[in-house]
Amino acid sequence: MTRALGLLAVVFAINANAAITATLDRQAIDELNTVQLTLRAEGASQTEELDVSPLESAFEVLGTNTTTQFRSINGQISQWVEVQLNLRPKRSGWLDIPPLTLRGEQSPPLRLRVIPLAAGVRDAIEAMIFFEAEAAPNPVRVQAQTMLTRSLFYANGVQVYSDLPAAPEIPGALVVPLSENRSATAIRQGRPYGVLEQRYAIFPEKKGRLRIPEVSVMSSVRLPGPTGGRRSGIRVSTPEIMIDVLPIPAGYPADQPWLPAENVSITEAWQPADPRFQVGQPVQRTITVNVVGNTGSSVPPLNLNLPERYFKQYPEPVRLDDGNSGLDAQGSRRETHSVIPVHPGETTLAPLKLTWWDSVNERVQEAVLPGRSLRITGEAPAPEPTRSEPANAVNAEPAAQPAANPPASAEPAYPTWLLALTAAGFLGWTATWLLTRHRRKPAAAPAQPNAAATTWKALHQACKGDRMDAMRNAWLDALSAQWQLSAANTLTRIRQTPQARELLERLNRALYASDPSGEISGEELLSATRALLKEEEEGGRATAPLPALHG
Repeated sequence: MTRALGLLAVVFAINANAAITATLDRQAIDELNTVQLTLRAEGASQTEELDVSPLESAFEVLGTNTTTQFRSINGQISQWVEVQLNLRPKRSGWLDIPPLTLRGEQSPPLRLRVIPLAAGVRDAIEAMIFFEAEAAPNPVRVQAQTMLTRSLFYANGVQVYSDLPAAPEIPGALVVPLSENRSATAIRQGRPYGVLEQRYAIFPEKKGRLRIPEVSVMSSVRLPGPTGGRRSGIRVSTPEIMIDVLPIPAGYPADQPWLPAENVSITEAWQPADPRFQVGQPVQRTITVNVVGNTGSSVPPLNLNLPERYFKQYPEPVRLDDGNSGLDAQGSRRETHSVIPVHPGETTLAPLKLTWWDSVNERVQEAVLPGRSLRITGEAPAPEPTRSEPANAVNAEPAAQPAANPPASAEPAYPTWLLALTAAGFLGWTATWLLTRHRRKPAAAPAQPNAAATTWKALHQACKGDRMDAMRNAWLDALSAQWQLSAANTLTRIRQTPQARELLERLNRALYASDPSGEISGEELLSATRALLKEEEEGGRATAPLPALHG
């Protein structure tokens, strides 16, 4: 605080040969009083910065006042600048006021006598207002919480006219305020006091010794005297506190992130709350880790990988929250994934375990989210349909294997000419059927073209709105109708078709991923789907008649 006042002190510029004088309004004061130091620069006309840091070892610079004056006598003009500094001594005895430098010129040194208070007066003051400060636990593990409590006790009639100290600035430690300043009353040695309490959670960042510096406030007390006493301002300080910071214990698992806390718990939530897992239907899973005695940033990332055979998952941004109960720091880490079942069956989610250090009982603990069994309904994905190639169908028939030579005495069951004629007829019929099937589009049931046209129209409308959820659902419905497949088999065919698989991944990323890179527009989805269906139609892959491509 004194450093800031020193830098803000008003100062002045002087002419090259201007003289600087320094005077005190009193030569002796008691340690509760202040003294005024006046610096005067003859011939000065402009202000500049004055370094008052040489005063700070012995005095508090409480304030400054600057005046510029002009005088004209019989045509002779003179000017000067005066700076008045209000100083409070930090100790008793003889105190030196060192020279202060301005553009190479120095003020003369001065001495001030500070008279110590009588023992009875000092005891009376210390009984009227005082600090109590404590850090616990001490010692503490690195990155674990120790609680700093500062309590200012003041008796009736004492006035505290400066703000309470701010949160301590401690190099090498994180300081977290806990709640607002608290007012209370207390009794000390049979005397009532008002109490102003501050609480801070402190997290040392490295092992060794950690210093919590002293802080102070200004107050006013009435001192007894022969004429009824006088009111005087005093400075009240907290003691300096040293904390021993211990390293990570040797018994903590070396392969686990270090997490000291007073308590750790893991919870799980699904959206909807009681999901029915069905192929292709997305659900949301949220895992929350709550810690008491640490912050949300202390919790390591979680491993929420699900069985890849049964699920695809898309993470959302991690959420870290901090709070307090007034007694401890508290934090949480929340990880949310959008989860899409892709295969029916019975599967198990493995338990989620998080190792942590119990800073209260000094032992390794483990927070566990129990595993659970899931049943995924829906149709199993069908195998990839094979493309028919009738031109080679006949040639692909396996060559007839010659029968093993029968015994010479064996007679054939049927005449050889009859067998040859039957085989030739069967092969001819097969070739004709396959060739006809290749050249002819399959006849669709009357309802199927209508379904394809209806779903295509719905897709076109959804794409106009560019809403990813509506586009994805309409797109899946359109392909299901176009391919004449169930929802599960449609997803299987999409995964086996590179162009369709890429479109689905882009839709899923836009809907569920924290970074929706590759987001697709409605116009782009329509264009890519038209190209996909046109290519399949021209390639002869089984499909319903393609709707009008103009939408």
